[in-house]
Amino acid sequence: MIDCRSEFIQAVKNRLTIMIDAEIVDKVVDAIVLEAVNYEISKPSTELAVYDDDNERMIKSFVACMIVEGRSKNTTKMYMYSLKKFFAYIGNKRYDQVSAFDVRAWLASLKLSGCKNVSVRNQKNNITAFFNWLYNDGIIEKNPCATIRPIKVEQEEKNCFNSEEIDTIRSACANLRERAIVEVLLSSGLRVTELCNLKMSDVDFNSMTVHVKHGKGGKDRITFISPVAKKYVYLYLAQAKHKSEYVFTTNLDGKYTSDGIQRITRNLSKRCGFHVHPHRFRRTLASDLARKGMPIQEIQKLLGHTNLDTTRRYTDTKIEQVQASYRQYIA
Repeated sequence: MIDCRSEFIQAVKNRLTIMIDAEIVDKVVDAIVLEAVNYEISKPSTELAVYDDDNERMIKSFVACMIVEGRSKNTTKMYMYSLKKFFAYIGNKRYDQVSAFDVRAWLASLKLSGCKNVSVRNQKNNITAFFNWLYNDGIIEKNPCATIRPIKVEQEEKNCFNSEEIDTIRSACANLRERAIVEVLLSSGLRVTELCNLKMSDVDFNSMTVHVKHGKGGKDRITFISPVAKKYVYLYLAQAKHKSEYVFTTNLDGKYTSDGIQRITRNLSKRCGFHVHPHRFRRTLASDLARKGMPIQEIQKLLGHTNLDTTRRYTDTKIEQVQASYRQYIA
């Protein structure tokens, strides 16, 4: 086994020098040198690459189980992405030889590369789901993620659109299709994938009811559109001479993808001068309904949230709303 301790210690020193004072670095390095005497350190062997096929096979089995359990296509794609990145980082160690140190080292590398804590947490959750599955099914004897502590994420305040911003967005729409999309998002609380999958047969224009089929988690639910949304969808469909089974289509009558809808909102952002994202419409609807007195359990059902706490985060009262209410009561 090649002794790589000196190389390892120098690499640690170089990395620490970027982050902390040289005097502290020297003390840390001295401590590492003293402890390193008791350990053997070597670089990962390229022989580990033979486990590629085993890891690939196990990842595919895991993803197949997640699909059976009702995980969405986007979720399973993220599992695949995270696991492939993780195994590539640790030199394609076989799944049953992965240690907690491997997981911690990978998470640390993500942080050092500039990833935000929320992204690192999501990557950790994807890896943890895989190893929990292996452990619970008795495929591995020890779960390397069992001792990994949760990653703390600061809760960012998610802003809703105010009435002036909504007026600006409406004015910035370049055509009837964009305006119809905006009005449907604003009044229905649809997720972007649910909007893309919305079929003509899913909408009852008389009752202005929308049947969301196979939403997040494979669940169905009922939501609604406003009279304004109905008006602009009608105008868009008439102008487009619609022939597709889907409500919103591209110029070639093809089904919209999430990227396509997000491209529309990015263009709206440029025209409006502030951030426009599909999910902000959903949050705005929830906040407006809560402010007008709709019970939170009904908002939860409308949005299709499994957890009521998620709905509460959507409907948290912003300080600007508190101030506006305060001014009404205090002269």
